Amino acid sequence: MYIIHCTLLIYVNDMEILILITVAVCIFGLSACAISEKALKTTEYTLKSQTSAPITVAVVSDLHFSRFGKDNKRLVDAVKKMNPDAILLAGDFFDYHHQKSNKDAVVATMKAFCKIAPTYMCPGNHDMRYNVLTGENCLDYARNSGVKVLDGEYADTVINGQNVRIGGIFDYSVYAEDYGERWNKSDVYAYLKNFEQTDALKLLLMHRPNTFIYTDDEWNIDAVFCGHDHGGIWRLPFIGGVYAPEQGFFPEYDKGEYNFGKMKMFLCAGLEGYYWVPRVFNRAEILKISINE
Repeated sequence: MYIIHCTLLIYVNDMEILILITVAVCIFGLSACAISEKALKTTEYTLKSQTSAPITVAVVSDLHFSRFGKDNKRLVDAVKKMNPDAILLAGDFFDYHHQKSNKDAVVATMKAFCKIAPTYMCPGNHDMRYNVLTGENCLDYARNSGVKVLDGEYADTVINGQNVRIGGIFDYSVYAEDYGERWNKSDVYAYLKNFEQTDALKLLLMHRPNTFIYTDDEWNIDAVFCGHDHGGIWRLPFIGGVYAPEQGFFPEYDKGEYNFGKMKMFLCAGLEGYYWVPRVFNRAEILKISINE
């Protein structure tokens, strides 16, 4: 009986330890998700260019239906703190997923951005999906908020005495396996060739980074700003992002600064997870880009 009693005690103690470990892991996991989803961070980069005066741009992407305070006040305050000369929205601000629309909050956020600095936007795939599922035009909501929407267009402006061309485009152009002659004849290729024909500082918004990933073209463009990949959703130490749309598992490009010849790509990890999959060890992110000599 004594042996049985001792065995039961050991079993109970092991079960208690297992329960404690399970609870600790759950708490740790939930905390990691909560911090990644709601603890907003600003990542700073420097872009070297022959500018007559320093320029600061804020880059925001993939808001979807996230909330950072009422009307995204924490997000707006974080952008305002940068004191940007321009705000660049790299797509997927609207969403219509699981019967949840975020139109009013997004419109309020865009209006607040426009009070801080001139704001430019390229559409993302979820912005386009919103239009299809609702029969509305979310890009008109953006325009009516004061945002300059760029889709196959560009705007020539002057910032701090510096001529700047800001462009924006949405599309894959063509799929990865079709790059080649079809790519060279595509509307997107023609747009980019036209976009680069200026001596101004050239800043391009492109929601999906794939066009620049899958080609060997070199462009006379100073920087392209992308989103869409959500930083790889989950991030693992020494490995990086776990999954990115189109690229699949363990993508080569998930977030950060990349060089494509003379052009740089700044890939923002954005603000939302991926559908119902939460971000883990991957804090919601906005970018501050300081452009100077």
